[in-house]
Amino acid sequence: MTDEKKKRFRLFPNVRIQVFVQFIMIFLLILSVILFSSSSFYISMIESIYMFEMREAVAELNSVDLSSNDALTRITEIENEHSVLIEIYAKSENGGSEYNETVYSKCTYAILFNNLESIEYSENFEPIVNYVTSPFEPVGDYDDNTVIGTSENILTKEKHFVLVTPSENGDYLFVAAVKHSLIYAMGKSISISAVIITLIIFISVSIAIYFYITRITKPLNDIIQVTQIMAEQKNKTIRIPIRDDIIKSGTDDAIFNINMMYESLMLTQESLLEKSEFLAEQLKEKEIEQKSRAEFIADTSHELKTPISIIQGYAEGIKYVLDDHAAAEEYCDTIIDECARMTDLVVNMMSLSNIQHSDNLNCAHFSINDFIDERLKLHQKVFEKCDITASSSIEDKIFGYGDISKLQFVINNLLSNAISYIGGEEKLINVRYEDKDLCYRIYVFNTGEHIPPEALQKLWDSFYRQDAARLRSEGHFGLGLSIVKAVQDAHSQQCGVDNAEGGVTFWFDIAKGEKKLKKIMSKN
Repeated sequence: MTDEKKKRFRLFPNVRIQVFVQFIMIFLLILSVILFSSSSFYISMIESIYMFEMREAVAELNSVDLSSNDALTRITEIENEHSVLIEIYAKSENGGSEYNETVYSKCTYAILFNNLESIEYSENFEPIVNYVTSPFEPVGDYDDNTVIGTSENILTKEKHFVLVTPSENGDYLFVAAVKHSLIYAMGKSISISAVIITLIIFISVSIAIYFYITRITKPLNDIIQVTQIMAEQKNKTIRIPIRDDIIKSGTDDAIFNINMMYESLMLTQESLLEKSEFLAEQLKEKEIEQKSRAEFIADTSHELKTPISIIQGYAEGIKYVLDDHAAAEEYCDTIIDECARMTDLVVNMMSLSNIQHSDNLNCAHFSINDFIDERLKLHQKVFEKCDITASSSIEDKIFGYGDISKLQFVINNLLSNAISYIGGEEKLINVRYEDKDLCYRIYVFNTGEHIPPEALQKLWDSFYRQDAARLRSEGHFGLGLSIVKAVQDAHSQQCGVDNAEGGVTFWFDIAKGEKKLKKIMSKN
């Protein structure tokens, strides 16, 4: 690879020349844009400036009393102030609605040439713009009936940039104009001036940049030479020496930084080794996760195998008891029950998979009191059927933040779990809370036997059941607490279980919400 770099052809091997040429190319590109830009751009710009001046002049004309003695003086001042020509027209008595009576205009003698090429002056004055009798080509208009366009004097053939607008009371027609030749000349002059100024700046800046780049790149060339030595060394402890008699003092700081970077590189290599070990651990955890998935699939297959075998057996049995209506009906009821259990299993598996593999949480602020009370009401009939006394000790108005549609899985499964394992003379379920600074911890207590210590951590595993035979007959598959764990992991919150006096307490955390909203509850 090093030999290939040495053999590779470079048009400008010197860094100074490379940087300078790149600067020249960029500057030439800018200069080309200026040189080849049409002067029409500058003409349009000047027209825009004069359009503003003409509108300002017309606005001031509206404030002039044309019947006063100083009207002429004031109009002249407006012309000089805005560098425009002004004409004012009115409606004559016999002219109807047309503005054909000249009130004010700048005029000049019409110049004639006879056959002897001598100059004569006509006796009549000729308006310089002469808007009324000259052809007008509109190019734009405004909401206040103002029209902008060009007009060409019939006699003098002189073209003007014209703005025409009626006075506020409609008695007069104000015309403000600028010679089009003047605008064109100014645009061309600006274009030429821009090119000349740009060339002068280009030459001056090029000279300055050349010397500046030379000063900057000289230490860089020195650094390139000495870093080649470092690149070829195999010793990790090597450093570039800082010696004023060998290397320019201007590179000392750069060399010091390079040495620091080299040292940092060595530390980075050590860090990469540590991270590689960490990645190895991650891969090991990945393997464990894959193993867990394989076990999950195996457990799922086992759970499905039992009802499928039962369904198959009873379905085959129906063929032999078709004459016995009662037996056939019993077989069909068994098949229906097993199908219902399979449906519940598939629904629970889909819920668990959706929670574990979905990153979307529709979090919102909600009332924890209302949320718990609603869940308890939904289980009220089950409580009454099982002679269970359920209550909530959450009396304070507290607010949480999370995805209610998923958190309802948590409380529902914990309540179902409490109902399944409840015991004692007096069957009690109680929900309370504890403030944990950044979250609220919700406790679900039920009376009954303690959970063996060796089973406390296994409760969260998929398909784990303490009493598998009994719970299967009740339609439980050991997925409820796995769903609880998955929902809490999705919310980055914790959950757990503890043996308590007289029973068992499951708990889960809810992030704190804001106390600014009304009741927000799930309708499901």
